[in-house]
Amino acid sequence: MNEAVPSVVAIDIGTHKVSVLIGKVHAPDNIQVIGMATARNRGMNKGKIVSLDKVITAIKNAVQEAEDMAECRVHSAWISIPSAELKSFYASGRTPIENSDHTITTSEVVRALELAKASHLTSDHYLVSAVPLGFELDDSAEWVQNPIRMSAHSMMGHYQLMMLPISTMQNLDRALKGANIGVEKMVVSCLATSEASLLKDEKEYGVCLVDIGAGTTNIAVYLDGRLALTHTLQRGGEHVTRDIAAVLQTTTEEAERLKLLYGCVDLKVVKPDHMIQFQGIDGPQTISRIELAEIIIARYEEILTQVHQVLQHNGAIHGLYHGVVLTGDASQIEGMVNLARHMLGVSAHLGNPPVQVHADEQNQAALRRSQYATAAGLLMFSQSDTQDSLVESTDSEKLSIFGRVGRAWSALNNQLKSIF
Repeated sequence: MNEAVPSVVAIDIGTHKVSVLIGKVHAPDNIQVIGMATARNRGMNKGKIVSLDKVITAIKNAVQEAEDMAECRVHSAWISIPSAELKSFYASGRTPIENSDHTITTSEVVRALELAKASHLTSDHYLVSAVPLGFELDDSAEWVQNPIRMSAHSMMGHYQLMMLPISTMQNLDRALKGANIGVEKMVVSCLATSEASLLKDEKEYGVCLVDIGAGTTNIAVYLDGRLALTHTLQRGGEHVTRDIAAVLQTTTEEAERLKLLYGCVDLKVVKPDHMIQFQGIDGPQTISRIELAEIIIARYEEILTQVHQVLQHNGAIHGLYHGVVLTGDASQIEGMVNLARHMLGVSAHLGNPPVQVHADEQNQAALRRSQYATAAGLLMFSQSDTQDSLVESTDSEKLSIFGRVGRAWSALNNQLKSIF
């Protein structure tokens, strides 16, 4: 690799696979992928590590293949944090402005954050990020974006706290150390996927990313260019495979093959006389493609019903002017876009391939596959100073916050950003 050109490595650790991209950074919006690979991950279930050794093996295998392609060695990387156990909370902290001219300084902003954190931090969770949503001066109904050097007698800071179990972070750290990979920075996977799959205009005008992976479905809603809601459902493509295996009395491997080759969630495009041969536990069997589709549709309808319930409960469904963007391997099934439109009642389309990340002609098609979306987003994230906030509303108080936050979600200036 030509060391004159800066390089960056992205590693996405997913439930069923580890994806690695090695990129040359010609410019922040021009990253050339020179190494790429995926490896089967047998050490995770529903986004959680269940076998450290198997996760280490998957990371090593994917990294080595990407290294061989790029003709380089990887020592550190940007890492995606699985979102399955992510928790985020709205929090606020009020502080008086006690200096003689009642001018807000960085000290008051830091104090407000510390007070907000105090009521939510627990000994078994790690604070991934604390993002300011806005600042309320003297109980004003309008929040300001940057209170520093403004005058007030009191200030309340509103924040989103993003936390993960300490054990999750420790296990992920041990897996990376076991694979001899240093960490440049960790990014929650839904943020990285959104970076690669969503357009700037979509984020500004309201969009929901629905990332259907193997073990989980991640929901991320953007309003005014900021992440307004995130939620993880413990359902994904592997549940579809298990349904097929259980109903047809076949192996998981055969069920996965049927899903990938013949799976569909739109009965209108299935020919009534299309029959499929498969190997059942008791021998060769035959099923119509319509029957297979009905098994699959039941699970996808369950997933999308839960997505709709989350969006409805948090008041987000009516703000999705750019609808839903589908990504993740399990969202690529035939008919998924139409099913999402029907179930969610908004427009829907598959994720946009990032133009900022590209490869040579031979590998460009592979790079555009959904399995590399999160890793591509990590490459893009490494070249930006994007800050996002998370809201997971669970009660009426937080619902009222959801409607107000949009007015305050503009980027803070560099002085305020440096505090966090």
